[in-house]
Amino acid sequence: MSKIVFWSPEKGTSGCTHVAIAVSSLMGITHKTSSLLIDANSNDRKIASSYTLYDDLLNANSFNDSNLGMNAIMRLIKSNKLSPDIIQNYSKPVLKGRLDILYSAVANTTTEERENLISMPLIAKNADEVYDLVFIDLPKTTTDDSAIRVLSQADIIICVVPQDIEKLNNILKKVNDINDLKDKQKIFVLGNYEAGSKYNVFNVKLKYKLPDPIYVVPHNYVFSDACNDGNVLDFLYKNINAPAKDYNGEFILKTTEIVEEIVKRLKIKE
Repeated sequence: MSKIVFWSPEKGTSGCTHVAIAVSSLMGITHKTSSLLIDANSNDRKIASSYTLYDDLLNANSFNDSNLGMNAIMRLIKSNKLSPDIIQNYSKPVLKGRLDILYSAVANTTTEERENLISMPLIAKNADEVYDLVFIDLPKTTTDDSAIRVLSQADIIICVVPQDIEKLNNILKKVNDINDLKDKQKIFVLGNYEAGSKYNVFNVKLKYKLPDPIYVVPHNYVFSDACNDGNVLDFLYKNINAPAKDYNGEFILKTTEIVEEIVKRLKIKE
Protein backbone atom coordinates (compact mmCIF):
# COMPACT_ATOMS: atom_id res chain seq x y z
CA MET A 1 0.00 0.00 0.00
CA SER A 2 1.69 3.12 -1.24
CA LYS A 3 1.13 6.81 -1.93
CA ILE A 4 2.12 8.39 -5.25
CA VAL A 5 1.93 12.18 -5.48
CA PHE A 6 1.77 14.07 -8.78
CA TRP A 7 3.27 17.50 -8.32
CA SER A 8 4.67 20.48 -10.12
CA PRO A 9 6.39 23.18 -8.05
CA GLU A 10 5.06 25.95 -10.31
CA LYS A 11 1.69 26.72 -11.81
CA GLY A 12 1.79 26.59 -15.57
CA THR A 13 1.37 24.32 -18.55
CA SER A 14 3.12 21.15 -17.41
CA GLY A 15 -0.06 19.06 -17.73
CA CYS A 16 0.33 17.59 -14.23
CA THR A 17 -3.36 16.69 -13.80
CA HIS A 18 -3.51 15.04 -17.22
CA VAL A 19 -0.48 12.95 -16.26
CA ALA A 20 -2.20 11.92 -13.02
CA ILE A 21 -5.36 10.91 -14.90
CA ALA A 22 -3.50 8.98 -17.58
CA VAL A 23 -1.13 7.12 -15.23
CA SER A 24 -3.73 6.16 -12.61
CA SER A 25 -6.22 5.05 -15.28
CA LEU A 26 -3.69 2.94 -17.14
CA MET A 27 -2.57 1.40 -13.85
CA GLY A 28 -6.18 0.35 -13.27
CA ILE A 29 -6.56 -1.03 -16.78
CA THR A 30 -3.28 -2.97 -16.93
CA HIS A 31 -2.76 -4.14 -13.34
CA LYS A 32 -4.93 -5.87 -10.74
CA THR A 33 -4.42 -3.23 -8.09
CA SER A 34 -7.05 -1.25 -6.23
CA SER A 35 -6.31 2.46 -6.56
CA LEU A 36 -7.75 5.77 -5.45
CA LEU A 37 -7.09 9.03 -7.29
CA ILE A 38 -7.56 12.03 -4.99
CA ASP A 39 -8.11 15.50 -6.41
CA ALA A 40 -6.44 17.72 -3.81
CA ASN A 41 -7.12 20.89 -5.81
CA SER A 42 -10.09 22.70 -4.27
CA ASN A 43 -12.75 23.80 -6.77
CA ASP A 44 -11.08 21.85 -9.57
CA ARG A 45 -13.24 19.74 -11.86
CA LYS A 46 -10.74 18.27 -14.30
CA ILE A 47 -10.43 14.83 -12.72
CA ALA A 48 -14.16 14.35 -12.11
CA SER A 49 -15.13 15.58 -15.59
CA SER A 50 -12.59 13.30 -17.28
CA TYR A 51 -14.67 10.27 -16.31
CA THR A 52 -18.17 11.77 -16.47
CA LEU A 53 -19.42 14.54 -18.75
CA TYR A 54 -19.17 17.88 -16.95
CA ASP A 55 -22.79 18.85 -17.70
CA ASP A 56 -23.98 15.52 -16.29
CA LEU A 57 -22.01 16.18 -13.09
CA LEU A 58 -23.60 19.60 -12.77
CA ASN A 59 -27.11 18.28 -13.43
CA ALA A 60 -26.59 15.59 -10.80
CA ASN A 61 -25.31 18.21 -8.32
CA SER A 62 -22.28 15.96 -7.84
CA PHE A 63 -19.94 18.71 -6.69
CA ASN A 64 -22.21 19.73 -3.82
CA ASP A 65 -23.35 16.21 -2.95
CA SER A 66 -22.84 15.69 0.79
CA ASN A 67 -22.45 11.95 0.18
CA LEU A 68 -19.63 12.19 -2.34
CA GLY A 69 -16.10 13.53 -2.49
CA MET A 70 -13.91 15.73 -0.33
CA ASN A 71 -16.80 17.81 1.01
CA ALA A 72 -18.19 14.74 2.74
CA ILE A 73 -14.74 13.69 3.97
CA MET A 74 -14.04 17.14 5.44
CA ARG A 75 -17.37 17.04 7.29
CA LEU A 76 -16.41 13.67 8.82
CA ILE A 77 -12.98 14.94 9.83
CA LYS A 78 -14.53 17.89 11.67
CA SER A 79 -16.82 15.53 13.57
CA ASN A 80 -13.92 13.11 14.25
CA LYS A 81 -15.65 10.27 12.38
CA LEU A 82 -13.20 9.58 9.56
CA SER A 83 -12.15 5.95 9.10
CA PRO A 84 -10.45 4.03 6.25
CA ASP A 85 -13.63 2.28 5.08
CA ILE A 86 -15.51 5.55 4.90
CA ILE A 87 -13.01 6.93 2.36
CA GLN A 88 -14.13 4.21 -0.04
CA ASN A 89 -17.81 4.88 0.64
CA TYR A 90 -17.49 8.53 -0.40
CA SER A 91 -15.39 7.90 -3.52
CA LYS A 92 -16.68 7.36 -7.05
CA PRO A 93 -15.83 4.01 -8.71
CA VAL A 94 -14.75 4.48 -12.34
CA LEU A 95 -13.07 1.08 -12.90
CA LYS A 96 -14.76 -1.52 -10.71
CA GLY A 97 -12.32 -2.85 -8.12
CA ARG A 98 -9.42 -1.09 -9.84
CA LEU A 99 -9.86 2.70 -9.66
CA ASP A 100 -11.98 5.07 -7.58
CA ILE A 101 -11.75 8.85 -7.64
CA LEU A 102 -12.28 11.29 -4.78
CA TYR A 103 -13.82 14.51 -6.08
CA SER A 104 -12.20 17.80 -5.10
CA ALA A 105 -13.72 19.94 -2.38
CA VAL A 106 -15.78 23.05 -2.91
CA ALA A 107 -13.99 25.87 -1.10
CA ASN A 108 -15.52 29.33 -0.81
CA THR A 109 -12.51 30.98 0.82
CA THR A 110 -8.74 30.62 0.87
CA THR A 111 -9.09 29.51 4.49
CA GLU A 112 -11.26 26.58 3.41
CA GLU A 113 -8.76 25.71 0.67
CA ARG A 114 -5.99 25.62 3.22
CA GLU A 115 -8.07 23.47 5.61
CA ASN A 116 -8.62 20.96 2.81
CA LEU A 117 -4.90 20.75 2.11
CA ILE A 118 -4.00 20.51 5.80
CA SER A 119 -6.31 17.48 6.05
CA MET A 120 -4.77 15.72 3.05
CA PRO A 121 -2.09 13.74 4.97
CA LEU A 122 -4.79 12.31 7.28
CA ILE A 123 -7.03 11.46 4.31
CA ALA A 124 -4.16 9.81 2.45
CA LYS A 125 -3.17 7.82 5.54
CA ASN A 126 -6.70 6.43 5.91
CA ALA A 127 -7.03 5.71 2.20
CA ASP A 128 -3.69 3.89 2.26
CA GLU A 129 -5.21 1.28 4.57
CA VAL A 130 -7.88 0.18 2.08
CA TYR A 131 -6.28 0.75 -1.33
CA ASP A 132 -3.16 -0.78 -2.82
CA LEU A 133 -2.23 2.58 -4.34
CA VAL A 134 -3.27 6.11 -3.46
CA PHE A 135 -2.62 8.66 -6.20
CA ILE A 136 -2.80 12.34 -5.21
CA ASP A 137 -2.95 15.24 -7.64
CA LEU A 138 -1.45 17.97 -5.48
CA PRO A 139 -1.83 21.74 -6.01
CA LYS A 140 1.08 23.21 -7.94
CA THR A 141 3.07 25.01 -5.25
CA THR A 142 6.08 24.82 -2.96
CA THR A 143 5.07 27.65 -0.66
CA ASP A 144 2.54 25.78 1.47
CA ASP A 145 3.80 23.71 4.39
CA SER A 146 0.76 21.46 4.08
CA ALA A 147 1.74 20.53 0.52
CA ILE A 148 5.25 19.73 1.68
CA ARG A 149 3.82 17.44 4.39
CA VAL A 150 1.87 15.51 1.74
CA LEU A 151 5.02 15.20 -0.37
CA SER A 152 7.10 14.10 2.60
CA GLN A 153 4.70 11.18 3.20
CA ALA A 154 4.79 10.02 -0.42
CA ASP A 155 6.44 6.78 -1.43
CA ILE A 156 7.02 8.22 -4.92
CA ILE A 157 6.83 11.82 -6.10
CA ILE A 158 6.08 12.21 -9.79
CA CYS A 159 7.54 15.61 -10.57
CA VAL A 160 5.87 16.93 -13.74
CA VAL A 161 7.83 19.68 -15.48
CA PRO A 162 7.40 21.64 -18.74
CA GLN A 163 9.76 22.07 -21.70
CA ASP A 164 10.48 25.63 -20.67
CA ILE A 165 14.03 26.57 -19.72
CA GLU A 166 13.15 29.42 -17.37
CA LYS A 167 10.57 27.32 -15.54
CA LEU A 168 12.83 24.27 -15.49
CA ASN A 169 15.59 26.30 -13.85
CA ASN A 170 13.20 27.55 -11.18
CA ILE A 171 11.54 24.20 -10.62
CA LEU A 172 14.72 22.17 -10.23
CA LYS A 173 16.18 24.73 -7.85
CA LYS A 174 13.02 24.62 -5.74
CA VAL A 175 12.98 20.82 -5.65
CA ASN A 176 16.64 20.70 -4.60
CA ASP A 177 16.09 23.33 -1.90
CA ILE A 178 13.37 21.38 -0.05
CA ASN A 179 15.16 19.37 2.63
CA ASP A 180 12.18 17.08 3.29
CA LEU A 181 12.32 15.81 -0.29
CA LYS A 182 16.04 15.17 -0.70
CA ASP A 183 15.82 11.44 0.06
CA LYS A 184 12.43 10.86 -1.58
CA GLN A 185 12.03 8.65 -4.62
CA LYS A 186 11.25 10.92 -7.56
CA ILE A 187 10.22 10.30 -11.14
CA PHE A 188 10.73 13.30 -13.42
CA VAL A 189 8.20 13.59 -16.25
CA LEU A 190 8.12 16.10 -19.08
CA GLY A 191 4.41 16.81 -19.50
CA ASN A 192 2.71 18.00 -22.68
CA TYR A 193 5.88 16.77 -24.36
CA GLU A 194 6.82 17.80 -27.89
CA ALA A 195 9.54 15.51 -29.30
CA GLY A 196 10.41 18.02 -32.03
CA SER A 197 11.41 20.69 -29.55
CA LYS A 198 15.07 21.66 -29.18
CA TYR A 199 14.55 20.95 -25.50
CA ASN A 200 13.69 17.30 -25.97
CA VAL A 201 14.20 14.74 -23.22
CA PHE A 202 17.79 14.03 -24.22
CA ASN A 203 18.88 17.67 -24.24
CA VAL A 204 17.03 18.45 -21.00
CA LYS A 205 18.70 15.49 -19.30
CA LEU A 206 22.11 16.58 -20.59
CA LYS A 207 21.69 20.24 -19.64
CA TYR A 208 20.41 19.63 -16.11
CA LYS A 209 22.22 16.37 -15.37
CA LEU A 210 18.97 14.83 -14.18
CA PRO A 211 19.14 11.28 -12.84
CA ASP A 212 17.71 8.39 -14.80
CA PRO A 213 15.05 7.69 -15.64
CA ILE A 214 13.29 10.69 -17.20
CA TYR A 215 9.90 10.05 -18.74
CA VAL A 216 7.61 11.96 -21.06
CA VAL A 217 3.87 12.18 -21.59
CA PRO A 218 3.36 13.54 -25.12
CA HIS A 219 0.93 16.33 -25.84
CA ASN A 220 -2.11 14.61 -27.34
CA TYR A 221 -5.18 16.60 -28.33
CA VAL A 222 -7.32 13.46 -28.67
CA PHE A 223 -6.62 12.57 -25.04
CA SER A 224 -7.33 16.18 -24.01
CA ASP A 225 -10.63 16.07 -25.87
CA ALA A 226 -11.50 12.77 -24.19
CA CYS A 227 -10.88 14.38 -20.79
CA ASN A 228 -13.14 17.29 -21.73
CA ASP A 229 -15.82 14.89 -22.98
CA GLY A 230 -15.77 12.69 -19.89
CA ASN A 231 -14.70 9.55 -21.75
CA VAL A 232 -11.00 9.18 -20.96
CA LEU A 233 -11.44 5.47 -20.25
CA ASP A 234 -12.97 4.91 -23.68
CA PHE A 235 -9.95 6.61 -25.23
CA LEU A 236 -7.52 4.42 -23.29
CA TYR A 237 -9.34 1.15 -24.00
CA LYS A 238 -9.69 2.02 -27.68
CA ASN A 239 -5.99 2.74 -28.07
CA ILE A 240 -4.43 0.35 -25.58
CA ASN A 241 -3.09 -1.87 -28.38
CA ALA A 242 -2.41 0.86 -30.93
CA PRO A 243 1.00 0.67 -32.69
CA ALA A 244 3.78 2.63 -30.98
CA LYS A 245 4.22 4.83 -34.06
CA ASP A 246 0.54 5.76 -34.05
CA TYR A 247 -0.27 9.22 -32.60
CA ASN A 248 -2.41 7.76 -29.82
CA GLY A 249 -0.31 4.64 -29.51
CA GLU A 250 2.77 6.69 -28.68
CA PHE A 251 0.84 8.43 -25.90
CA ILE A 252 -0.22 5.08 -24.44
CA LEU A 253 3.29 3.64 -24.72
CA LYS A 254 5.03 6.56 -23.02
CA THR A 255 2.46 6.71 -20.22
CA THR A 256 2.66 2.95 -19.69
CA GLU A 257 6.42 3.32 -19.19
CA ILE A 258 5.67 5.47 -16.13
CA VAL A 259 3.16 2.90 -14.87
CA GLU A 260 5.74 0.14 -15.17
CA GLU A 261 8.38 2.22 -13.40
CA ILE A 262 5.97 2.65 -10.48
CA VAL A 263 5.27 -1.10 -10.46
CA LYS A 264 9.01 -1.84 -10.45
CA ARG A 265 9.89 0.63 -7.69
CA LEU A 266 7.06 -0.46 -5.43
CA LYS A 267 7.62 -4.15 -6.21
CA ILE A 268 3.94 -4.63 -6.99
CA LYS A 269 3.00 -8.28 -7.39
CA GLU A 270 -0.30 -9.55 -8.79
